[in-house]
This record gives sequence, structure tokens and C-alpha cells, in this order.
Amino acid sequence: MPRHSWRGRARIVTALMATGLAATMLAGCNSGDDKASAGKGDDGLGGGKPVPAATVAITPTTGSGKVSPGDPVVVKATGGTLSAVSLTNAAGKQVSGTLSKDKKTWTSSEKLGYDKKYSVAASATNPDGKKAAAKSSFSTVKPGNFTLPYLQNGNGKTYGVGEPIMVHFDEKIPDKAAAEKALKVTTSPAIEGSWSWINDQDVHWRPKTEAGKYWPAGTKVTLHADVYGVNMGKGLWGQEDRKTSFTIGDQIIAKASNSSLHMKVYKNGSMIRDMPFSGGKGGYIQDKYGNNVSLWTPSGTMVVMDTERKVHMTSSSWGIAKDNPQAYDLWVDYGTRLTGDGIYLHAAPWNEGLHGVQNDSHGCFNLSNADAEWAYSHLRPGDIVIMSGTPDKVTLTRGYGDWNVDWDQWVKGSALN
Repeated sequence: MPRHSWRGRARIVTALMATGLAATMLAGCNSGDDKASAGKGDDGLGGGKPVPAATVAITPTTGSGKVSPGDPVVVKATGGTLSAVSLTNAAGKQVSGTLSKDKKTWTSSEKLGYDKKYSVAASATNPDGKKAAAKSSFSTVKPGNFTLPYLQNGNGKTYGVGEPIMVHFDEKIPDKAAAEKALKVTTSPAIEGSWSWINDQDVHWRPKTEAGKYWPAGTKVTLHADVYGVNMGKGLWGQEDRKTSFTIGDQIIAKASNSSLHMKVYKNGSMIRDMPFSGGKGGYIQDKYGNNVSLWTPSGTMVVMDTERKVHMTSSSWGIAKDNPQAYDLWVDYGTRLTGDGIYLHAAPWNEGLHGVQNDSHGCFNLSNADAEWAYSHLRPGDIVIMSGTPDKVTLTRGYGDWNVDWDQWVKGSALN
């Protein structure tokens, strides 16, 4: 057996020590980070961590029924990014959607139909390139009934400073809060305001202002009635979204006094017309149903509702029998309507000698032909007419009586308060 010299063994030990030192130095350069030597996956030797698999979540989940068609379909990827999303109806038609910048969320951008079936197929890929897939099938709600919102403010029109935003639903609304949340008002400049329900079908919005002040002139107003897919209670669903935009014009306010029998009209604070009138003769009469009917011109803030070149006025429309001494049936010129129960500014040449002198009407403002034509031509819907000095009052439901309700009371009419 050969004998090795101690010198040779020393060289071997020295070489081994040098190799161990190099390994130690290499480990020091990696700062103890396993990832520097690990692959993308775990090699089973403790050299790295596994890359998590991607997962896909779909809302609505499969099997869901009675889904609101107004709610978006949302697909989300975790641990990766979405590589494909397909939302189709029963006929195979693709429903459009948008993908987020990070490619982790897809949201449908097209509203679904009522009482329809839909399918979703989606896949995601993790950093290792491994894919995961998910599917969902669901159906949308079948409404018991629909309601359509009618926006009372014309698109593109200009109104006076007293014009409320008005929505009329063609069905009584069981869940007024749900309906109100679907009504979105934007103004320029931005103005605080509130909805208030007039009854089960009508809701108005007006800005919060100090007493005696209204919309700022020049305000731009937009209303979005996004009711489609909204459950308004007891099987009633919104039928169709609607939108309108309008502008508030110059401030025109007419102030009438029962003591002076003059109506002075102001435009942006400057008087532009002084019109003598003959107002309601006063007192009350009974209609054929035994109800008292006022013959006063009401005091309070009225809003011009519309104008009519000729108006057919008949006492029978408010329950006065034809044989009553107060009965009348005639056509008048240049009507400017102020209330729902028939208070107008209109031409009354038959009693022009009483204008500014004595009240002689059944409640309307009797004017000369010239003044009535001027009012017909210069006053627009939304302009303000304020009467003072009579015991009869303008109420919330008497035309657009919104401004006769103080703000605290108005806000209580909102279903969200």
C-alpha cells in the first residue's frame, strides 16, 4: 500500500479550505436571498417559493336568479391577469364590457335585459403562464310591472328662476327612496338642493336658498333619471332611463298688491312694467258638491306654468252649476297660467275701467289687452308672480307652489331623510 507524504496531504487540505472559503464568499454576495438561486417554481430542494395559481371570481355567481339588469357583471382575477372574458345572452350575442388598466377587473358596460338568461366564461393567467378558468350562468328579474319617469322640464329650454325640477312617474311608487336615489341633479355652478315628494307619483327638486330668493340666473341644470333596473318596490321596476338639460334665464319677478291693485314686474332687480289689475272679488261660493270655492286671488308665490294665446274659461270646470249667478263661459286672450286650478293673468277688456281701482274677477288677474299681451310675450314658464294682501293662500299642490314651503319642511318631503 503506497504511503502518502504529509506534504501531499497538506496540499489537499489547503485546497479544500480554499473551496469552502469561496462558497462562503458566494453566499455572502447573495445576502442570504434564496430567490437569487431559485427558479420560478419550487424545485423540491428548498431553493424557492411556488408561484400562486390565478383565480377568477364572477359576479353574479352561477345559478343566481332575479338579478337586476341595471347591476354590472364583474369579473376579477387574483394572482394573475384576465386573458379572456365572454358575456353572452341566450342567443349568443356578446355583451360589451371594459377591462381595467391592470387587467385584473372586467366590468360590463351594456345594460342587460329584463327576464333574460346570460352566461359568462373567463380565464386568467398567472406569472408562470399557467391559466385558470371560471364560468357563471344567471338570469335577470321578471318585473311584475314597469314605471316610466316623465321629465316635466323640456330639454334645451330656458326657464325662469322659480322653475322646479319635476318628475312624474306613471305609477304610484312604493319605495320612494329607491326612486329618489336614481334621480341625479347636476348644476353649474354647483348648488345645494333637495327632492321633495308632492304625492305618490310626483317629486320636485329645488335649490336651497334664502327666503325670497330662487335659482341664480344663468344656472345650467341637468337631470339624469337612471331608473332602468331599479326596484321600486312591490314588483315595480324602472322601465327606461331619461335625461334632460335646461338653463335658468334672467330673474323676472312680478309683485302684485291687493291694496294697490298694481303688479310691478322686475327684471334682474329693475322695474320694467307696472300693470294695474282687477283681482278676485273675494268671498266664497259653494260648488254643486257643497264645497266652498274661493273668489279671492290667492296670496303667496306662484310660478308661471305656461302661456296660451286663447283660453276657454268656464265655471263648470270647478263645479259651479250653470244656473249659479257666478257662472261664466267665455274665451279670453293672452293667458298666462299661474295655478293648476285656473288662476291666470289674462285680457279682460269688459272691466278695464276697474283695473287698478276695484276687484271684480273670480280670482284671476284681469288686465288690459296691452298688458295681457305684454305678459304673454315676456313672461316664460318659471318666472315668479307674488301676490299679497288676501286671505286665500297658495299651497304646495296649487300649481308649482314649492316656494311657499320653508326649507326645513321641504327637506322632510325627501324619502332619504
